[in-house]
Amino acid sequence: RRRAGCTMFAPAQLPYTATAALLMSLQPILVSLSKNEAGGFDYSVPASTMLSELLKLLLSSGLLLRQMATCAPSELLSEQPWAEMLSYSLPGLIYFVNNNCLFFILQEVDPTTFQLLSQMKTLFTGLLFRLFLRRRLSAVQYLALVTLACGTAVSQLPTYRTEAGGTLVHKSSSSLGFLLTLLSSSLSALGGVYSEKLLKGRASASIHWQNVQLYLWGVAFNAIGVYTKDRQALLGPGILQAFHARAWAVVLCNALNGLAISAVLKYADNIARVYAHAIAMMVTMLASLRLFDVPISPQLALALVLVAASTLQYNLPPEWLRPLPTEEEEEELRGASN
Repeated sequence: RRRAGCTMFAPAQLPYTATAALLMSLQPILVSLSKNEAGGFDYSVPASTMLSELLKLLLSSGLLLRQMATCAPSELLSEQPWAEMLSYSLPGLIYFVNNNCLFFILQEVDPTTFQLLSQMKTLFTGLLFRLFLRRRLSAVQYLALVTLACGTAVSQLPTYRTEAGGTLVHKSSSSLGFLLTLLSSSLSALGGVYSEKLLKGRASASIHWQNVQLYLWGVAFNAIGVYTKDRQALLGPGILQAFHARAWAVVLCNALNGLAISAVLKYADNIARVYAHAIAMMVTMLASLRLFDVPISPQLALALVLVAASTLQYNLPPEWLRPLPTEEEEEELRGASN
């Protein structure tokens, strides 16, 4: 069995990982920029996620038709097409809950803290990798996951700042934001591992056809959510009136992000996906300094270093982990070469 990891920087997978990292870094920034002055959203959150799912479905359908026009995809339908279609309902439901949860998390924490806390999904993914996909992780990779968990924990240490008059003010991340991110990370890991199992279960199947099946469920679940929460708006002047340019940017980014993650799961693996999040975290931090004037506390700086070190540690090539030759062995090698 092949060892997990060490794939996200390979030339064949790097374009997917880099694209996903870019879109992941944009996602929390755009959502935060789309909030109103009170910290909420003027537009419908369920409608936003449904529109993203609908856009993903339309793009995947168009790409599938284009693929079928140029070269017929092998074995479009499986031997049990209805069973296969039904199997995509579970990740569709998980992503429905998780995508809506994102908006509520970003009402509680800033984009940098969100990206940092989201790294907990790496810990969950590593465990699910072993339980469900039967993939082995090396001891170094397990230590990387522990380092990652420590980095996440450090980010939650409270800070104190001095107000005018010498008063110490306690400041810490929102407990609700932390709990929601914990839920989101576990759901994201479960949905990602299950999706990878489905996408790679029929390796010869078209990724666009597999995406169409997944996004059909996504549209269905989100349509139920929109009807349940915004029924009056649907019957009124229209639910899309509150969507401004930044809200539409969120819809577009979420849709493209979903397609990029699907490609990462199909052609790389879940570990590449979660470490693309680590890259996105750095980009989000730099952007937040300029856009949101978010200060970098010592706790946050230490957490960023730990997460970055964990990222590099997890993806070290096996040949880098071999012990260095001793002086005697080097002399023997030089003598043999001469």
